[in-house]
Amino acid sequence: MTLHEDVVEAARKAGADLVGVADVAETPEHAEAIERILPGARRVVITIARHNLSAIASRNNEVRQFDTIHAYDESGRAAQAAARHLEDQGYRAAAVPAFIPIDMRNPKKGMRGEISWRQAGYLAGLGSYGESGLLVTPEFGSAIRIAGLVTDADLPPGKPLEKDACDHCMECITHCPTKALSGEGRIDKKKCGDHIFRYGFRAFQKFMGDMFDRGSSAKTVIDGHALRELWQNFMTGNYYYCFECQTRCHSTDRAAGSGMSLRHAALRQKT
Repeated sequence: MTLHEDVVEAARKAGADLVGVADVAETPEHAEAIERILPGARRVVITIARHNLSAIASRNNEVRQFDTIHAYDESGRAAQAAARHLEDQGYRAAAVPAFIPIDMRNPKKGMRGEISWRQAGYLAGLGSYGESGLLVTPEFGSAIRIAGLVTDADLPPGKPLEKDACDHCMECITHCPTKALSGEGRIDKKKCGDHIFRYGFRAFQKFMGDMFDRGSSAKTVIDGHALRELWQNFMTGNYYYCFECQTRCHSTDRAAGSGMSLRHAALRQKT
């Protein structure tokens, strides 16, 4: 087996459903961040884990959150396994957080990671950009979580798909509860963030403000639902409260209705 095949196998054994490689030179806007992570890095390896579609379509948000945690964990474990395999072969490699922890300082304020995994996935040929701005894969639609690593190994990079994986049905736009999506990847991040992260950092800021507001009863604030929800999110590292753009995606529907084990289908794909 080639080194590339070995890395893909290591990532898949650790939980990745899709694995791809992008050239660092194709992401000049991330060059400084990548150089800080691993000087001399040449490639980005992308590891994708699919969602359980029934779970994120559930009306029970705790079930949806649980699946999100699992998908992030699988993509992260796959990235770590691939990085360790590369080091065992004498190369340098470092897995990069896809979700938490990320840089909370200005100007990022926790809203952008070191690498755009959607862009890396696009460059590697794992999917194309959807109307929602999410990466849409032929195998799983947009119901995925993405992680990865950077390495100095000269792995063969992929190239963008020739066929668009998004069918531009506009269902993600139509069903966005806050009208934060307007198509062609345009996102009103304020509208989206206020809704999807409503028990994330914004809620913590409000909670602290209420605690120090002399007009509020501290006991009422402490006994309220917000603190219990925040505490749970602190423990799990998850605070997503909306999955409409992923579950409404027609490309996701096609993957779910294929009649084939999605995981096995992905494992047969050549990266």
